[in-house]
Amino acid sequence: MHPTSRGELTPDPRAPIARIAPPAWAAHAVRHLWIVEWDLPEGQAVRQLVLGYPALNVVAEPERFAVYGPATSASTRTLAGRGWGVGMLLRPAATPLFAPRPAEFADAERDLDAPEVHRAVVRAMDSEQPAETRYAEAADAVLRWIVGLLPAADPRGLEANRMAELADSHPGLLKVADLAAAMGASERSLDRLAADFMGPTPAALMRRRRIQVAAERLRADPRTPLADLAHSLGYADQPHLTRDFRAVLGMTPREYAGR
Repeated sequence: MHPTSRGELTPDPRAPIARIAPPAWAAHAVRHLWIVEWDLPEGQAVRQLVLGYPALNVVAEPERFAVYGPATSASTRTLAGRGWGVGMLLRPAATPLFAPRPAEFADAERDLDAPEVHRAVVRAMDSEQPAETRYAEAADAVLRWIVGLLPAADPRGLEANRMAELADSHPGLLKVADLAAAMGASERSLDRLAADFMGPTPAALMRRRRIQVAAERLRADPRTPLADLAHSLGYADQPHLTRDFRAVLGMTPREYAGR
């Protein structure tokens, strides 16, 4: 089964994103790989609204290999002409490799000095092989590189991975206290894990998940009653959902549904 993502808020078939689950030997470091290619006629462009996960992305493009810190709000990227990108969404255990103080790397980016890896990805993506073969070769190059940097995760890194997974995927966890209970830990210990391995606080992790889920449901049915949506996501009322949604995406839920 291919991994899915709620981060892409305005999918466009002209620039489809393929997602690849990492092999077991890399799963402690990488949540999934994503690969996008596009070839647009002159004068056309794809504008993607993205609300990324509160995690780091390592991205190879034809002319650049870089790491991007967790985004604090949605962003828009414009694709034109012809191009591609190969990315790895990292798990928290891999964050200290690139950001010893992850909160200070929010909304930041930095070039990576790994020319051999970058050349291997470019060679794979620019070859004449079928897409499946090109993607597999590019993915293998970046996966072996990052696992070589992080042979194994320490116990706290694995706990941070588990916290991120629970915060992102468990619909019954609506408050930090719920997350702490599921982890069998104190809220203070979760705060420390988040500070060391993520950057965003546990509360911010859960708020991001709720906004992504709200956007996902509005894409599926733009007529979804907002009061019902707010209640199902643990908000006190519809105005609280609207406030969070607008703070992160720059628009109200109804404006988003209208797009």
